[in-house]
Amino acid sequence: MAKEFQYCQWLNIAVRGIFTEIEKCCSNKQEVTEGILASLHTLFPLQSVTALDLIDHRSVSLMTSSSGNILSKKKPCTSSNNFKISGRKIYSCLGSLGTPYLISYTGFTCTCPSYRHNLDAENLWCPHLLAVQLSIAMGIVQQKQVTEDVMKTMLSELVMFDD
Repeated sequence: MAKEFQYCQWLNIAVRGIFTEIEKCCSNKQEVTEGILASLHTLFPLQSVTALDLIDHRSVSLMTSSSGNILSKKKPCTSSNNFKISGRKIYSCLGSLGTPYLISYTGFTCTCPSYRHNLDAENLWCPHLLAVQLSIAMGIVQQKQVTEDVMKTMLSELVMFDD
């Protein structure tokens, strides 16, 4: 158990370092170096090539719905027991065959088969999760506005997948 924790801790530090370096390169209008790409491939040998291909095709989008929603406790609606949501967000990544996969905005969940069937202690990423994180670091996430009904459908798909 301690060995797994040390591995995950090391991996987390290495991944954050790579994303930080990529962000620096892109914000300074520089190319991402071969060394950074080699490090990325070392950490993600199965996912990196596919993730970079998805980025090249600008497959990552941040879907938002601007309409607020009232969530209330199980009491009559009053201003003190309601919570206003200013907008919902979810990432979408078109897979290499054009299938849209949903990625949670705040967590690491993807609706692709690879995530569901290949996830284990040493393989916590699918190509779509990696493509989202790399797109964020590179500042190339497309922004798309969707209706509240579309957002509800996407969120229910993500929640149903996560069960």
